[in-house]
Amino acid sequence: MDIIDSHHHLWDTGHLQYTLFDTIPVLNRSFTQVDFDALAARHHVRRSVCVEAASAGADGLAEVRWLLDQARRSSVVERLVVWAPLDQPHLRTYLDQVAGLDDGCITGVRRSFEFEAPDFPSSNEVVAGINMLAEYGYTCDLVFYHRSLPAVVELVKACPGVQFILDHLGKPPIREARFDPWARQLAELAACPNIVCKVSGLTTEAEHQRWTRTELKPYIDHALQCYGWDRVMFGSDWPVCNLAGGFERWLDAILWAIADATEDNKRRFFSENARRIYRLDAF
Repeated sequence: MDIIDSHHHLWDTGHLQYTLFDTIPVLNRSFTQVDFDALAARHHVRRSVCVEAASAGADGLAEVRWLLDQARRSSVVERLVVWAPLDQPHLRTYLDQVAGLDDGCITGVRRSFEFEAPDFPSSNEVVAGINMLAEYGYTCDLVFYHRSLPAVVELVKACPGVQFILDHLGKPPIREARFDPWARQLAELAACPNIVCKVSGLTTEAEHQRWTRTELKPYIDHALQCYGWDRVMFGSDWPVCNLAGGFERWLDAILWAIADATEDNKRRFFSENARRIYRLDAF
């Protein structure tokens, strides 16, 4: 079965400085389209969406330029989700610059909420900035820790004209073996019609060296129950997943977790939903 990877990264630490990686040796090296194309070929990944890493401390526009060049060189990377200062007054100027660079590859934006206060996503500045995205036709990926879920529910409700994509199931507290209130809040978020969910990034929320697929399955099952097969997508979170077993081990866990799904639902999960949401056939 062919796969669309809806969530991976590329970066070049020789070209840009990602300050967060200074303290994470496994990630503090370059991961380019050459590396990803080779990985993709081994695992039947035919198309992909590359997501910004500038939230780790790099210059956003410089990364946009570099990612566009990487996508042009890649046989797999077809769409980009780039960094944008969603809470800043110069957002429109920034988005105009991004649009001026774009050759049809940029489909959405993201700005990490992980290192902000829990209520940051629902702040007036963020809501105003994200509502602006509808004018540009951009989707908005959301990355945050589970403690921000209530604020994200407010945000998504306040921006009905924007298509949101929830990254990593809202980073549930797997390492602490806790299910609530994450489960209840995820269901509340799923009730919003303008959000879909990536099943990605779970291994890094568990114990990196000791996680099991049995441990992850309740979180995967709950996301599938909340969002349904038309609103979920597979994402590898490569190379961040290398912190916790790598691409192949995560893919094996997912294949096991959804083994009983119909072939149509597997096709939705692994390719069709990402193709639709990220408009992979738009050009």
